[in-house]
Amino acid sequence: MAMNLAAKFSDKVDERFTRESFSEGVLGNAYDFNGVKTVTVYSVPTAPMNDYTRHPSDYTNNPIQINRYGAAIDLQASTQIMELTKDRSFSFVIDRGDLNQSMMVMEANKALSRQINEVIIPEFDTYAFNTLAAKATALGNINTTAATKSNAYELFLQGQEFLGDHMAPDDGRIALCSYRFANLLKQDPSFVLASEAGMQIKHKGDIGMVDGVTVRAVPSSRLPNGCSCIITHPYATVGPKQLQDYKIHDNPVGVSGYVVEGRMIYDVFVLNNKANGIWYIGESGVLRTLQVVTSPSVTSGKSVVTVQPEKDSGHTWVYKTGTSLTTVAYGDTLTGWTAMATSGTEITPTSSHTIIQVAELDADSKVVGVGTAVLNIG
Repeated sequence: MAMNLAAKFSDKVDERFTRESFSEGVLGNAYDFNGVKTVTVYSVPTAPMNDYTRHPSDYTNNPIQINRYGAAIDLQASTQIMELTKDRSFSFVIDRGDLNQSMMVMEANKALSRQINEVIIPEFDTYAFNTLAAKATALGNINTTAATKSNAYELFLQGQEFLGDHMAPDDGRIALCSYRFANLLKQDPSFVLASEAGMQIKHKGDIGMVDGVTVRAVPSSRLPNGCSCIITHPYATVGPKQLQDYKIHDNPVGVSGYVVEGRMIYDVFVLNNKANGIWYIGESGVLRTLQVVTSPSVTSGKSVVTVQPEKDSGHTWVYKTGTSLTTVAYGDTLTGWTAMATSGTEITPTSSHTIIQVAELDADSKVVGVGTAVLNIG
């Protein structure tokens, strides 16, 4: 990329506005990913209650072997496999000649800080919030009623009610609201009159805590399209950042100047048994993002397709290959797509096709997730 070398330019850079990470404190960290790529979480069910039988009918004939507590059942543990899928990196060069001739405004340490604040943090936040919204959508924990200044507080309370009914702790809940929804909340007469925070708004113009929930206004660019609010509890999620590695190389071989590199391995997971600790308010459902990877098969003309994360119980995968992408929206019904039973399936695409799309369908065969990849064919 060409750069403007200094003639009569100021030595002060017109930096863009940046914001802190809005996902801090939102995601849980109850599971340790240090040194591993995959963590398996066991979920153990409970047993149903029975009526105790004081006097079994055949007590006289078999007084010892009769189980007065009811039939004993085997508790079968289920597992959730959490595998890190996001391995992201960047690299750029700051030439020493460019540095000297641009009044030293291209310093490597400032450029790295700029990369972290403007690219890395927003990417993680966007991925995290989309993951939460998509999981809530897939479970039906969603309200698509259009938010107005007359119903914003009611929509918020409905989410509170849902989390409460599903045993999510009252303390520690966080609401991630678009600035638009936050403004509507401030204008809702019910909120202003009824809530403690509403009384504070009259004096300070701040939301802060609403009904014991920390309300955080988030730029729309980091939220799913059409999102009004996500109400969640950190116990419901895991957000490991396994590796954050940033380096500035001074005069490496072949470069007069600096090479700046960085790598980040991360992911965001929703725990199966706590997934009802998330409620989503938005214009429509949010598609789950599937990580699709293709690799050449040992058989000529074939490709091996892997998909992460694993599809939800009762869901199915379908795929379609082509030379261009098909627009897919949440809740669509797809025709002409091919079923794919498991990740690692070997497919035989048309020889001229270059891309593949994989969609996750719910029990009603409606789209709840989608991912794409370039085809690698053996």
